[in-house]
Amino acid sequence: MEVGVNINNIEVKNLLKTISRKQKAVITKSLNRVSNMAVLMITKRTQGGKLPDGGNMRSYASSTVRSRKKRGRQTGFVDLTDTGKMFRSLDFKTGGLKSTLFFANKEREKIASYHDTFGVGKRKIKRPFFAIGNKEEDKIIKEFSNFYFKEMRLWAKGKT
Repeated sequence: MEVGVNINNIEVKNLLKTISRKQKAVITKSLNRVSNMAVLMITKRTQGGKLPDGGNMRSYASSTVRSRKKRGRQTGFVDLTDTGKMFRSLDFKTGGLKSTLFFANKEREKIASYHDTFGVGKRKIKRPFFAIGNKEEDKIIKEFSNFYFKEMRLWAKGKT
């Protein structure tokens, strides 16, 4: 028994070019989706007083608690939210095959860097909130791949 296959090289090349062009657009769309998801994760987690890999943030100094109470802010846990401007400034930029999270307002970026990296107050207390935890990373990877494969139509219907 003989089996013959006719292949039209031009059609195959065109198909591969189409897939390649579509792939770039889908990657960008997927990155935008998971970057927005990461911004929301960081904001929600931090405003709940949690660190990226679990645990609570170190408590506010007593002087900060007094000041926050006077201004009507909650003092039960550290949420790094006073006016809300810092988290409203948290954004992302997608270019090429990567996405970068950043603070759009330079003043808010400076405040965030003190909390996250340099430390605040007399004791230079660090509260590293600007990160993605291991569990969050797993969710982001899963969301990226599910969305990517769905958009590229590489999975059969019903699979996730």
